[in-house]
Amino acid sequence: MIITKHLLSKFVDVSAISCEQLCARLNSIGLEVESLTHIEIPHKVVVGKVVGKSAHPNADKLSVCEVDVGSSVLQIVCGAQNVAKDQFVAVALEGAVMCNAKGERLEIKRAKLRDVESCGMLCSSTELGLPKTNEGIMVLDKSVGTLALGKELRELELFNNYVIEVSITPNRGDCLSVLGIARDISACSDLRLKAISDTDNILSIGLGRVLGVLAENKLYSHLLYRIVEIKELYTPLSMALILAYMDTLRSNALQNFLEYTTYMTGVILNAYRLDECRLRGAEANSLQAQLSIKKEQTGTEVVCAKDKILSRIGIMHDEIARDVRSEILILEASYAPPPILSEILHKNKLEHKPSLVYRSTRGSNPNLEQGMNFLCQGMLEYCDVLLYSGTHNITHHTQERKIKTTFQTINHIIGNTLSREEMTEILKRLNFEIDVTCDENFFMVTVPNYRHDIEDMQDLAEEILRIYGIDSITPKPLAFRESLALNAHYAFYKYRRHLASALLAQGLYECIHYVFASSKELEEYGLAQIDSNLALLNPIISELDTLRTSLLVHMIASARRNLNLGYKSIGLFEIGAVYNHKREQSERLNVFVCGEREGEHYPYPKGQKWDIFSFSALIKSVIGEFSLQNILEHPHKAQNLAKFGFVDETKILHPYQSGFVYQGDKCVGFIAKLHPSLELPESFVCEIELDGAPQMIAYAKEFSKYQKSQRDITVLIDSRIPFYRIREALLSAQIPHLLNVYPMDIFTQGLDSQVALSMRLALQSMEGTLQEQDLATSTQRALSVLERAFGAKLKA
Repeated sequence: MIITKHLLSKFVDVSAISCEQLCARLNSIGLEVESLTHIEIPHKVVVGKVVGKSAHPNADKLSVCEVDVGSSVLQIVCGAQNVAKDQFVAVALEGAVMCNAKGERLEIKRAKLRDVESCGMLCSSTELGLPKTNEGIMVLDKSVGTLALGKELRELELFNNYVIEVSITPNRGDCLSVLGIARDISACSDLRLKAISDTDNILSIGLGRVLGVLAENKLYSHLLYRIVEIKELYTPLSMALILAYMDTLRSNALQNFLEYTTYMTGVILNAYRLDECRLRGAEANSLQAQLSIKKEQTGTEVVCAKDKILSRIGIMHDEIARDVRSEILILEASYAPPPILSEILHKNKLEHKPSLVYRSTRGSNPNLEQGMNFLCQGMLEYCDVLLYSGTHNITHHTQERKIKTTFQTINHIIGNTLSREEMTEILKRLNFEIDVTCDENFFMVTVPNYRHDIEDMQDLAEEILRIYGIDSITPKPLAFRESLALNAHYAFYKYRRHLASALLAQGLYECIHYVFASSKELEEYGLAQIDSNLALLNPIISELDTLRTSLLVHMIASARRNLNLGYKSIGLFEIGAVYNHKREQSERLNVFVCGEREGEHYPYPKGQKWDIFSFSALIKSVIGEFSLQNILEHPHKAQNLAKFGFVDETKILHPYQSGFVYQGDKCVGFIAKLHPSLELPESFVCEIELDGAPQMIAYAKEFSKYQKSQRDITVLIDSRIPFYRIREALLSAQIPHLLNVYPMDIFTQGLDSQVALSMRLALQSMEGTLQEQDLATSTQRALSVLERAFGAKLKA
C-alpha cells in the first residue's frame, strides 16, 4: 500500500508531524513501513503557460512554443504531441540540472534545434523523476495547487512530498485505503479525522424518477446508487500521479476516478451506462432505467439489466472501456461480507477480477456514503458534471459485533496495568463504542463495521496495546516456573516404547492392526464381544463390524499370511487398545511366535522349534521377573480368562500348556501354546495388560558381598500340587538365608499319585560366609515346611 503525506492530509491534518515521526508511528501501530521516497523536483523547474504554438519550419514533429514563465516569455522547441496553447506546463529553465532514466545528470542550456533557438525545456513526468502519466509533456492543472507563473514546482505540496510504502497484513483489509491508514494515524496521534461531507445537489431531478432497482429478499450485499450526467471528464494530474505510483493508471478517465476513490476510501465503486439499463420498450430518449439484484445458485449476487449480467458483486464487473462524453451514468457503491465471498470463491471456480477480489475478500469499506460522496466531490471539483438528487440504498440489518470483557482481563492479557480511562479513550479514538456496567468492571464494546479483524477480547487487547505503544509498557522480568517435564502420559508412552525396543532387539516385528474386528471370528475363537447396544452403527466394512476384545485374532491372521508367503520363522508383537463388553478401553501387549525359533545351523541341522520354556524366557527378558500359574486348575480361572476377553478358551489355547502370568500377587497376563486345531506350527502367545507405566524411579537395594551357596533336595510330593504353591510356602516361611527356590527335575517312574521333585535352594547371608551348619539348618527348615504343608518326604 502506497501513501503520501499529501493524500493523508485529505483526511487528517499531519502538517505538524515530520515524515520520520510519521513512519515511526506507523511502525509502532503494526503498519510496517517498507520504503520511504522523497519526491524532489530539481531547482529552476517552474510553472509556465503556453501562450502560443506554431509549427517548426524545419521539422514536422517539432513545435515552437511561446511559454510565459512570469518574468518573461520564452521560446521553447518541443517535440511532444500533446502540447497546446493555454496549457500550464512544467518548464526547466536554463541552468536546471535534470536526471534521465539512467541517473545521468543533464544541465539545461540555450540551444538551437534545427536552426530555431530554444531557451528551456517543457518536461514530462518521467523527466522530473515522477512516474509516467502520459505519452507527452506533463500538463499542470488546479489539482496540484495554485498555479502562479514562474513559481518553482518544488514549492507546491504535491511535488515536495514523501511516498511511503506500507506493508498491510491480510487481516487489515480496512487499511487497504488511505482513509483506513488515516484512521489509525488519527487514533495514535490523537488527531481529529476530517469528515467526507455530502455533495450539494445540482439537478432537482430525483434519482427515483430515473432509476428503479428490484432486489430479492435476504441479500447479504449492501448497495448504493446515484445518477450523474457527464459532460466532460478528465483525469486530474494529482490523481494520475498516485495511480501511476500504484501502477493502476489507465487512459479511461472514468475508471481512474473509480479506482482513485476506492484507493482513497476503501469503498468498491462501479458504473453503468444508463442507455444499457433502459426499461424494455422504452423510447430511445427515455431516462427510465431499471436494475435487478438476483442471487445465483452458487450464492453469488449479481446486478442485471434486461436479463444481462452486468456485474457479480465483489467478484467481477465489466468496465466502461471508452471515454465517457455527454452521457448519463449509474454510479454504484457495493459491499459484501468477506467470509461469504471467500466461501463462494472457495467452493466454486468462478471467473473473477483479481484486484477486486483482493479487496473484497479482505474487507472493503461498508460505509458506502463515504465513497460515493468522495467520488461525486472529485467529479464536481475537476470536471463538468451534473448530479441528480437523492440516492437509492439497498441494505439490510446486520447484527453488531459486541465483545464483553473486563478491564482486569485486558490488563492480564497485556501484562501490565492501564487505567480504565486510558483503555476507554483509546477504544473511542478507534471508533469503538463503549458501554460500562453499573459496577464499572465489566464493559461492552461495539466493533466498527469496517473492522473485520476484531472478534474477541484478545483482539481488543491488541488494539489497545497497539495504540498505547508497546514501548510504553513497563517491562517485567519473565516469570520462570520450573515444573516436572515428565507426566503420567509421557511415562506410559516411554514404557510402551521401552517394551517395543526390547522386543525389536529380540528380532520380532511390530504390527499395527485395526481396532475393528469381525464378530464372526470372535465367536469362532471363543472370545467375548461388545454388548449389542454398544455396537458400531456404521462399520467401515461389513467384515469389521465390531471392536476387538483381544489382540490375538489379528495376530493369528497375520501369522497365517506370513506362513502362506513361505516364512518358517514368525515373531510379531503389537501394543494396542482392546475393549471389554462394556466398550471400556484398555492397553495390551501381545507377543506372538510361530514355527522355528532359530533356522538351520550347526549343531541343529533341522533348526530349533519354539517351546513354552524358551518363549517364557523371551517374555522374561522384556517384562522382567514373573511367575506362571497353570490355567487348567487355577482357582480364579473364569475371572482371569474373562479379564482377557475369553468366553471359551478351549477353542484357541492349548489345555496343558497355558498359564497366567503373575507379577507379585497380580495377574497381568497369560502365556499359552495355541490349540493344535488351529494348525499353526509351534505357535505361542503372550498377552500382557498395560494399565499404566510402572514406577520409573529406580531404587538401590542392598546386596550381600558374601558368597552365594546352593543346596539341591529331592522330595516325594503329591503330583497335583503346582510348583508355585510350593515356592510361595518356602519363601513366606522366613527360612534363614533363603533367597529363592528353583525347580530342577521331575521323576514319575514307578510312582502312582506322587512325583519325585528336585529343587535347588539358593542361600546367602548379609553378615558373613555361610558355614556348613548354617546350610544344613536352613535345608532342614525347608524340608519341615514341605512336610507340614504338603506331606512331602525327602527321597532316600
